[in-house]
Amino acid sequence: MSFLGNAAIILAFLVAIYTIAAALMDSRKNKYGFPTNARFGVFAVAGLVTLAVAVLLISLLTHNFSLQYVADYSSRETPLLYLVTGLWAGNPGSLLFWGWIISLSGAILLWRSDKNNKELMPDALSIVMFTVTLFLVLIFIDSPFKALSPVPADGLGLKPVLQNVGMVFHPPLLLAGYALFTIPFALAMSALFNRKTDDVWVTTAKRWAVAAFLLLGLGNVLGMWWAYAELGWGGYWAWDPVENAGLMPWLLVTAFLHSGIMYVRRGMFKTWTFILAITAFWLTIFGAFLTRSDVKGSVHTFGQTPMTPVFIVFLVITLVGSVWLLLDRRKFIKSATGDDSLVSGTGTFVAVSLLLVISTVFIFIGTTLPVFTNIIPAKGYFNMVNLPLFLLIIALAGVCVLVGWKVPDLKQLGKKLLLPLGVGILVVVALIIGGVNRWYAVVPFFILAAVLVATFVKWSADVAARMRGKKENFAVAFGRLFMASRSRYGGYIIHIAIVVLALGIVGSSAYKTQVEKTLNVGDTITLNGYTLKYNGFDSSSAPQNDGSVWLTVVANMDITYNGKAVGSIHPSQVLGFTYSGQTITNMSLVSNKVAIRSNLARDFYVIFEDFDGTTNQGLVMVIVNPLVEWIWIGGVLLLIGGVVSFSAATRNLTTDDK
Repeated sequence: MSFLGNAAIILAFLVAIYTIAAALMDSRKNKYGFPTNARFGVFAVAGLVTLAVAVLLISLLTHNFSLQYVADYSSRETPLLYLVTGLWAGNPGSLLFWGWIISLSGAILLWRSDKNNKELMPDALSIVMFTVTLFLVLIFIDSPFKALSPVPADGLGLKPVLQNVGMVFHPPLLLAGYALFTIPFALAMSALFNRKTDDVWVTTAKRWAVAAFLLLGLGNVLGMWWAYAELGWGGYWAWDPVENAGLMPWLLVTAFLHSGIMYVRRGMFKTWTFILAITAFWLTIFGAFLTRSDVKGSVHTFGQTPMTPVFIVFLVITLVGSVWLLLDRRKFIKSATGDDSLVSGTGTFVAVSLLLVISTVFIFIGTTLPVFTNIIPAKGYFNMVNLPLFLLIIALAGVCVLVGWKVPDLKQLGKKLLLPLGVGILVVVALIIGGVNRWYAVVPFFILAAVLVATFVKWSADVAARMRGKKENFAVAFGRLFMASRSRYGGYIIHIAIVVLALGIVGSSAYKTQVEKTLNVGDTITLNGYTLKYNGFDSSSAPQNDGSVWLTVVANMDITYNGKAVGSIHPSQVLGFTYSGQTITNMSLVSNKVAIRSNLARDFYVIFEDFDGTTNQGLVMVIVNPLVEWIWIGGVLLLIGGVVSFSAATRNLTTDDK
């Protein structure tokens, strides 16, 4: 297996180099406008990398411990599902998976090319193949097909923290989202190189950008859920450097989708759209660099690797080459003029896109300063600079829905705003009566309520207009309008999803309460109407293949809410240790499984932090997190809206898009 896997990677590298040369020579064009040999090369590279992935996956499933990677990330006791996730559990496997998705994307791009974008294909596919070679070189440096001798009887297996359903979805969604950013970048560079700056490249890139937006957005939300449910620190987003590496490209691709609409509809923001395509891709590679270097303060990093110089060279080449090409072709990028009013479709799109970029810049500065210098941003820096920006973006999105494309009559706009603002005020009054009086919660709730109502008002008005014009009932008008304008209403669903996500984030951030206490058996903790009774703990131990022992300690607790029994709850810890003679050494926390009781109003969240085996005492932290469930509901809505938008992006542009 080692020979077959390495051979597939070497052949893929050689074919990719040949494909780049053949495409750039641009000779012997066939009727599709692309060199025949280079076309075969793109598909051959995808096939060879697929073969390498298949070899590694089969090795994991068959317990082939002659491969170092298989021995490190699986064992005979590892469940089948987590044998599959072993494919992306380690640095070499994740890079192979990433490069595989890029190679498949290149093949699909070529397969789905048509007469409209055929001139872009040679150079676009050359850039895709160049990016694939980066990952193949990285795999050479740290290969998943490295042979192990002597062959062990069993592997080490996945750590408990990785044996979670989040491992099934979170990493591959993020990696696939990163990979898909390659296509808009390649199309942008090809358009610049060929001086073909009409809307063809944006139209082609849109479907890839929507898919990347969806995958990366879902990956981030699932990562939040995984951290919240598994890591045991009571939160879901820590502004960790590698978390930020997943957020920054997502913000930029969101800006790209907004500016791309203006590019196609109005011929505006052309230079800006090119810059966003370039920067979003560059940040995905930069994120990979962060993950595979000695990032300070990150729980995600694979640690320092010999790949750092390769990443730096690629990042420099990509940035310098892109900027040079953009500057050299600037005279071919002429944007049309638009209205100067901020209160218009053009104005709100500009503002939203600009604010997304400003937020990305602040996150980039805050992320890189402690990594590359000794400067640490002030406590709360990320929240202080980004939360107001995010709320302003959401508010502008609500205005954008109501404004439409033309400069509106301000009186008419005022009438449209009456209901959303009125509902927002009623929500504020209700919150204050209910005891929610912190301005940093009340103001966001007002904005979120107004934007949500504005979106439904506009959607309802569209349906009502069709009912009048087509003489259809509500259900028929709604269904036909939705199917005819999936791009628009998929966007509306995404806007609603972001509002719902923000609702959960604001509620849990502003009104989170917690208490920490050491408990004897029979002691209780009371918080926000909940009473937790501690009944001691049970423990068990299990030897591991690396010679260590894992001790699992499970706390037993009963919960009541306002005097009524709710049930029992069982947070736990897994500790790893080794023996030196008869003495326990190298004791460390392997995983900390929290226990959560959830409803739409709040989460009751319990962490078993420490214990005393002699006295049966336990150190317990209890947290009440309001509205957290709405974050995960927002994630589901994001999936629905993203799928709807992607279904629209995969067809030819309709009058709704133009």
